[in-house]
Amino acid sequence: MSDSVLVVDDERLFRTLVTDHLTKEGYRVVAAASGEEGLQTLAAEPVHAVLLDLVLPGVDGMEILRQIKRDRPELPVIMVTGHRTPQRALSAVKDGAYDMVSKPVNLEELTRIVGRAVLLARTSQAKQRHQAQVEKLQTSALSLTNLIRWDVLGEFLQDDQVLFQRVIDFIADVLEVEIVSLMLVDEATQTLRIAFARGLAEDVVRNARRKVGEGIAGRVAQKGEPLLIKDIRQETTFSESRFYPNYGTRSLMSVPVKVNGKTVGVLNANNKRSGESFDEYDMAVFATFSCLVSLALANAQLFQQLTRSVEELAQTNEELRRANRELEKRLQQAG
Repeated sequence: MSDSVLVVDDERLFRTLVTDHLTKEGYRVVAAASGEEGLQTLAAEPVHAVLLDLVLPGVDGMEILRQIKRDRPELPVIMVTGHRTPQRALSAVKDGAYDMVSKPVNLEELTRIVGRAVLLARTSQAKQRHQAQVEKLQTSALSLTNLIRWDVLGEFLQDDQVLFQRVIDFIADVLEVEIVSLMLVDEATQTLRIAFARGLAEDVVRNARRKVGEGIAGRVAQKGEPLLIKDIRQETTFSESRFYPNYGTRSLMSVPVKVNGKTVGVLNANNKRSGESFDEYDMAVFATFSCLVSLALANAQLFQQLTRSVEELAQTNEELRRANRELEKRLQQAG
């Protein structure tokens, strides 16, 4: 998603000049001719910085600044001032303006100020998102813990579908993504298939197959190393999945799921709801969840082994009982 800037100014020439320049610099620019229109745009558009004229007809720039800082204190607002408004410019700074530019505007200086403001906004948004992820992670961990109780542990381990689907749902909620899938390795065919998913159509879940070593998930399964792709279009090793357009963004994460040091599956995440690329923080949280899935798979395997052992022990005991009965019968006949 491109960094976006809202330009609020009643002078058409100024709006056009700044919009054209910032667009050439790579920003997505939306413009408003009044304070009221600017507030409406803010309510509807994702914006990283605001360029706001201090003097506007109707609701003036100072009042718009106060409303923005009240509703979105993290959003940087750059005030545009005239030479005859130094006192009001000082008041704007006191009310929370990020910086000031004067008319006629120096476009190079404006580019530098906007760049710093957008970086500040992105950093602030990332901190808020990370804090929200931590809070959701804590809530999810507590919910998952409440699923495991001694009185239903056997039933729970025997039907591990609930656990894995719940973990998939937790990942989607914490990372705020639309698509999460857990692919497991079929040892006989060395093929990955989707065992659990959220956000994928049933036909995709049913038909998606990937050989170990092929494609993104196949490569992660083969190498046993996590992979973060911020833009698949810039990758020379991988291409977009044939299941696109199920994926609305070109950023994805894929991590191996290991048991006893061996990769038994791959977790995939696609389509961040914000439209942004995944970052290293997202990958760290995702890798934490992969450890949880690994533990769940290991526990499921242990439970299956325990079940088999119990069944074998029961069979052995039955054979011993039959042998004892046969022995007692022969002793009675011999006596």
